[in-house]
Amino acid sequence: MRRTRERRTLVALAAVVPLLLTGVAACGSGSGGDGGDVTITFVWWGSEGRANLTKKAVELFQQKNPKIKVQTSFSAYAAYWEKLATQTAGGKPPDVLNVDTRYLAEYGGRGVLADLNQGTGKAISLADINPELAATGVYQGKRYAVPWAQNTPAMLYDPAAFTAAGADPAKGLTWDQFADATQKVSGAGSARGTTDFGILDTTLEIWLRQQSKQFYTPEGKLGFAADDLRRYWQLAGRFRDAEGASPADVTASYNTSPEQSPLGRKLTSSEFAYDNLLPAYQKANGKPLNVAPYPTAANGDTGQYRRPSMFLSVSARSQQQDAAAKLVDFLVNDPEVGKIVGTDRGLAPNLKVRAQLAPSAKGADKTLYDYEAALEPKLGAAPPVPPKGAGAIQKLLQRTYEEVAFGRMSLDDAVSRFMSEAEKGLK
Repeated sequence: MRRTRERRTLVALAAVVPLLLTGVAACGSGSGGDGGDVTITFVWWGSEGRANLTKKAVELFQQKNPKIKVQTSFSAYAAYWEKLATQTAGGKPPDVLNVDTRYLAEYGGRGVLADLNQGTGKAISLADINPELAATGVYQGKRYAVPWAQNTPAMLYDPAAFTAAGADPAKGLTWDQFADATQKVSGAGSARGTTDFGILDTTLEIWLRQQSKQFYTPEGKLGFAADDLRRYWQLAGRFRDAEGASPADVTASYNTSPEQSPLGRKLTSSEFAYDNLLPAYQKANGKPLNVAPYPTAANGDTGQYRRPSMFLSVSARSQQQDAAAKLVDFLVNDPEVGKIVGTDRGLAPNLKVRAQLAPSAKGADKTLYDYEAALEPKLGAAPPVPPKGAGAIQKLLQRTYEEVAFGRMSLDDAVSRFMSEAEKGLK
């Protein structure tokens, strides 16, 4: 079923190119919101709770821009991309859309997204956004997206379980110390110490950065060799074999929803995710959770970086690009929007808005502000924009590792298969 969905998505994406070759509007050629009333569409992925916050922000925009009506919709992450691929292939993409870094090159490179360095895109202010964060929306010299929030990869964990095991992830652990702690956590209760991270491309990326390597090169090729992947999966296997990490059947049920994740279902006591998901994981798990840096290599490098949790983009086919750009600028830079959406997607990208919100932050919001403030000096430069096909490679990594975890494929065969299929997918 998963492979069928992937093929359907890729077929839909492939159909985008010929459609876009006929009559793609240049950014700024669409009519704006200064004349008669206009209607634009805006889509994103996420939970019902995120949708409620986003709709409040949109309502505020409409109050301040009464001539612009915004029609909204949202989906869960996987369904979002399937639906977006179908809409785009059908010639009816939304005017404003969320884009993930894995798909920026896919949609930008195929001409689906407007270049915001041109035309009405220039109305979107980036003056108060960290330049390194802002640069993450640029691919091959064109700005296809603007960061809507900042987060960073992190370890979410049950502090009570790890304190009982004599470990404090918040103070930093090495991979060896983390392995020892997860075994103790597993031995003390029904939940395993951590969710098996062998399936995660995000964790592989951080681990590679700790080795002074990268997932993708600037030229869009794999930035690591077969031996690197073998060592990473051996590390994950060490946790799994010692029962410090989740068993194969639990790992295979993993998806991007905190509610359905092993940590969210109380099957594990820690999981690698993004820091802004702390409130959602905490709500699902029902226990007070905390956020900590990644375990480190011997040199103490966390490998973490300042990451756009998601982007806002404007469709190159939009007939209302003035209005669409106005909405993007409002969502990124308006202080009231910052208050409304909080840290649901991550920290506000606008540094002035962030500075206004941080002193009054409470609960999980304060935890995230404090965590990223402490980590800020250690954050490295963001990696290159992933190439076309990165979304499919994410799924390939998960699917191949599951074969290893279930014992259906040897480690060497799995490494060989992944490298071969990934390299073909990037040609």
